[in-house]
Amino acid sequence: MLESSSSTNFVQHFVSREVSNKERLLCLLRRMKNGLVLVLTPLLFGQMLWWEGPEWRCAYCVCIIAIYWMSEVMPLAVTAMLPVVLFPLVGVLDANTTAKEYMNDTNFLFIGGLTMAAAVEKCDLHERVALSVLRLVGSEPKWIMLGFMTVTALLSSFISNTATTAMMVPIGQSVVQQLISSFQHHPTNGERGRQGCKKMATGLVLSICFAANIGGTGTATGTPSNLVMLGQLNALFPKVDGSLNYVTWIFFAYPLMLLCLGVAWATLVWFFLRDAPEKDEAVTEMLNTRYRELPRMTYAEKSVFVCFCILLSLWIFRNPGIVPGFSVFFKKGAYTDATSAMIVSFLLFVLPSEKPDIASYIKKEDLKKRGCLMDWKTMQETFPWSVVLLLGGGFALAAGVKESGLSLLIGTSLSSIEHLPLWILQLLTMLIAMVITNICSNTVTASIFVPIVATLAQRAGHHPFTLMLPTTLASSFAFIFPVGTPPNAIVFGSGMVKVSDMAFVGGIISIELLILTVMYMNSIAYLTLPLLEFPTWAVITNSTVTP
Repeated sequence: MLESSSSTNFVQHFVSREVSNKERLLCLLRRMKNGLVLVLTPLLFGQMLWWEGPEWRCAYCVCIIAIYWMSEVMPLAVTAMLPVVLFPLVGVLDANTTAKEYMNDTNFLFIGGLTMAAAVEKCDLHERVALSVLRLVGSEPKWIMLGFMTVTALLSSFISNTATTAMMVPIGQSVVQQLISSFQHHPTNGERGRQGCKKMATGLVLSICFAANIGGTGTATGTPSNLVMLGQLNALFPKVDGSLNYVTWIFFAYPLMLLCLGVAWATLVWFFLRDAPEKDEAVTEMLNTRYRELPRMTYAEKSVFVCFCILLSLWIFRNPGIVPGFSVFFKKGAYTDATSAMIVSFLLFVLPSEKPDIASYIKKEDLKKRGCLMDWKTMQETFPWSVVLLLGGGFALAAGVKESGLSLLIGTSLSSIEHLPLWILQLLTMLIAMVITNICSNTVTASIFVPIVATLAQRAGHHPFTLMLPTTLASSFAFIFPVGTPPNAIVFGSGMVKVSDMAFVGGIISIELLILTVMYMNSIAYLTLPLLEFPTWAVITNSTVTP
């Protein structure tokens, strides 16, 4: 039996209408997603408010903010301001105490480092550096990524992770722009190269913050969490024999840092550079030609480079660890890395961008025309001010976790697992620390968990270092959220990375480094530290660690 044209049209119309209704429903759900997440999240976790203790009220706030950050229902900086609202309302912290956390020493270090980075970009020094890097490592993206990760990790081992990232991101962005421009205009790359450029850019920028976080574990002064562990070691065990110091930390941590760096590089190459354009000698030659055609360094470029070297020297020699630094001439806490960053920032706003000439300063009008290495207009246009709020929100969240007793609640629950094998204890403590450090700062995470795991190791009869060291290292492995660590926030502020990209790849790298660290602690670490014997200075009768 033949179908009539009218029946065929009816069926086609019905099917198209059905598909259209489904599309409308999906579109409606997509539009309502943000509203549903905003409304349902506080309701789903609302039961916590009725549980006894301020720690559960803090957990309620942490869950809401974490889900809002993950789902991006609001701009991340706006979500970061929620502690100012939630903590006072639920009774975790008062409004004044919460607000003070939004502008601390680390935020000024961030501002100073990015001011330096903005000055580098303003005088076009970053283009010269970018072309120099490309000439050294070639034009193949995977080797460029390895070069950036190696340099970033080495710098982060000796100076602030935040400052290192702030300096490397503009250079990385310039390299990405050079690569994309070169590959897109070269006829032999084809469609495959053009499609892989966006993922390549994301991977290269992500590699900088990941390398900065990993590099900070290499030395005792590489990141504040390492110093927290050393400081708490002396407080918890006054009779400690000094087997862990600046030099022994390097022998223990640097091989592990290099292994972690290699694993992270291989993972990033797999996820972001599989479809990247291949190496092209014509591109390399073109970049060499462009570098040779660069004009001579201007006075502004030389001045900014000198300021950068001054800043680098101040960071390195403030407290190098091997020998006393110049910070010994100041009271404790009077001079920090943020102090150095702000000193150099002030210089950038004062030093002229052109070579001083007394004859040109005769007229007032000529004096006004002389600009400085940095100006406020450039700061307003290029500085990611939203990241300052993002960092402040993380610090406020960390303060609430500590003051509410949520950390103590977690520590109490851990005491019931002391009978498990050592490698399982290491896995569990590292996993918990890695989860928390993606919400709180690594300094706070180490401050909370190092005493807990020290007591846990002591009760179980293990050397305290066997849990204290991996937990301290895990507090630096914050790869999932932009708020987890300042390097993540800086990279996210570049606008080249999505939260989903960072969370997915960062989660995989976190698992890989977790397994690698546990394997390292139960093999190579025994060659560098006396971990097989329980030390006499950690006997259970020590009152300083009695819970």
